[in-house]
Amino acid sequence: MHANECWACGDSRAICNRERPRCSRCAKLNKPCRYGLRLSWPKKTSTKRSLTYPVQDVFNKAKTRHQISFLNATTWDIQLHEYLRMNQGLGSHERSILNRNDPPIALSWLPNKLGYEERELLDHFICTATSTLAVFERDKNEFLSLLMRLFLFDDSPSSAAVLQSALALSSFHRNGLRADVFRFRERALHTLVTSCDDSTESLVQHVAARMILCHLEMNEMSDDVWFCHVVGAKKLIDSVGVENQIFQGELSRLIAWAEYHMVMSRFSLRHWYINKQAVQRIQKVSPIQQETCLLTKIKDVSSHSHDILRHLYIMFEMIQDATNSSYHSDEYENFLSCFENSLSIIDTRAPASTSDSVSNSKIEWAATIELFKLSGLIYLKRASRNFSGHSLELDTMVQRAYVLLDNLRIFSSGWPLLIIGCEARTDEHRMMVLERIERAQTSSNSRSLLELRSILEQIWVQDDLATGYELSYLNKLDAVIGSYSVIPSFV
Repeated sequence: MHANECWACGDSRAICNRERPRCSRCAKLNKPCRYGLRLSWPKKTSTKRSLTYPVQDVFNKAKTRHQISFLNATTWDIQLHEYLRMNQGLGSHERSILNRNDPPIALSWLPNKLGYEERELLDHFICTATSTLAVFERDKNEFLSLLMRLFLFDDSPSSAAVLQSALALSSFHRNGLRADVFRFRERALHTLVTSCDDSTESLVQHVAARMILCHLEMNEMSDDVWFCHVVGAKKLIDSVGVENQIFQGELSRLIAWAEYHMVMSRFSLRHWYINKQAVQRIQKVSPIQQETCLLTKIKDVSSHSHDILRHLYIMFEMIQDATNSSYHSDEYENFLSCFENSLSIIDTRAPASTSDSVSNSKIEWAATIELFKLSGLIYLKRASRNFSGHSLELDTMVQRAYVLLDNLRIFSSGWPLLIIGCEARTDEHRMMVLERIERAQTSSNSRSLLELRSILEQIWVQDDLATGYELSYLNKLDAVIGSYSVIPSFV
């Protein structure tokens, strides 16, 4: 039964045109016509309903079918129960994605036209957005609260665009690529086109909607639309200026969110050559002037983003190929030396202003930044000189990265996993990297993670085939990443 069908049509398994206050079928048959949620409980002999996992008591003893109670519960209810279990020391089910310090956020207000099906999808979005969208956010709950305020701000078309984007992504994560995903996405795109105005609220909401749609397209991976959404969001931000007063305070998170995706896309563009003409066209979106080792700010990564992102952006742009005339110049050598020193001293600690109540989040954030820094140093040493051999310094950094990954509950950032995974030469280390990817997939069924696993396995095969010699580091990345028809995303 569709959530928006009337009760009579649902009981009769008939098609309902969902007209209010009375559908055409009920009017024709002169039957009462009612809409909305109708609670029901199964009979004891009913076998038509099942649980998503076996119910266990506090001693982890599985209950029989006759001992199980069926409940009418939403995604939010289940997530709240998981939070209560963890904080009571009763453990958690394997697929739980909540941090024990982070209870799920409840909605205090909903749009009037939101049906039960959409409400359930919105609950699911709230419970999963921190792990699927906020991949590079220090305070994930604050980021989620910002998104919620944007799609519940009012009943304007711009708010509806953010809401429909969230429903499309939530529907994909919950039910897969079904008709509802396309329906919500088309509504969001139509609203984005028809709700263009110069108001501050509208611009901010358009940025948020485009970034949510970017994640949806990353999951579908049918073309390069995900990158177009990132570019669109960045152009909206640049149209008013990153230093504009409207992006001060919590709204600066939107800038950092878009710029993180822009930076990661630069790496993809460096190694994805399946369509050189398309790459040259895309690269014009964010041109960069030649910089000295003084690391002056570049216009595409603002002060709102973490310092590690500004360094990664410069690195992706400035590393030269051996065929470049400046590859053997003293200026290039000085730049590499200066840049490595600057990257090495980046502070990985969480800001002192972070509340003590989120100490676990502070530890995870510090580990995340250190993983990005280690990955940056590894990539710099290998890519800048196309070095594929072994060195004690690289081995030390890789071992430190393994320790950090082992201590993190979930780590789903694709680029560090790729760079660190490329260093895995033994089955033990490769299995550990694959286990981290699988653990990340418990909180996100993103196709980007599946693609990341495939890319790593292809790189490992090439390493194993090269007996007695080393393959070119850059050529290996170019060949494997460039073999994909759609530009990969490593966010």
